[in-house]
Amino acid sequence: MSSYGPTTAAAAADALEVAAGGSYRVCDTVVLICLACASSLIVLTAAVCFRRAIANGYAAAAAGSNGGAGAAAAASCGLAPSALSAIPMLAYRRGAGWAQCAICLAVVRDGETVRRLPACGHLFHVECIDLWLRSHATCPLCRRDVGEAAAADEKV
Repeated sequence: MSSYGPTTAAAAADALEVAAGGSYRVCDTVVLICLACASSLIVLTAAVCFRRAIANGYAAAAAGSNGGAGAAAAASCGLAPSALSAIPMLAYRRGAGWAQCAICLAVVRDGETVRRLPACGHLFHVECIDLWLRSHATCPLCRRDVGEAAAADEKV
């Protein structure tokens, strides 16, 4: 007698029934139920996220159109053109070290026009920092408020 396979005709018939899917029907049902639950959970999560995004979008739009806090935040997002032009431009002269524009990551070369931010002293290419300051009011490196320092320099 071999312990590796069926020895009787009945055992052979049982093996064929298992191979044909006789006792695997329970396993198939469990897998289908798990897939249905997982799919339902994914759809439910997507629906909740979508509804939350829509609600937040409408709330922000309503606050902006009614002059609420959203409008104030949008208005104070970047620097005004007058404050931007108040920040001095100068031709870069290399001293003991070298400088790198933290926005474009290029090395600043001798003679290039740069802006030195009055709040912190960091310098950047004019094109890079102007683009940044149109949408932000802070230094890209240290996050100091550039608008207040530019306004103070403009008053002097």
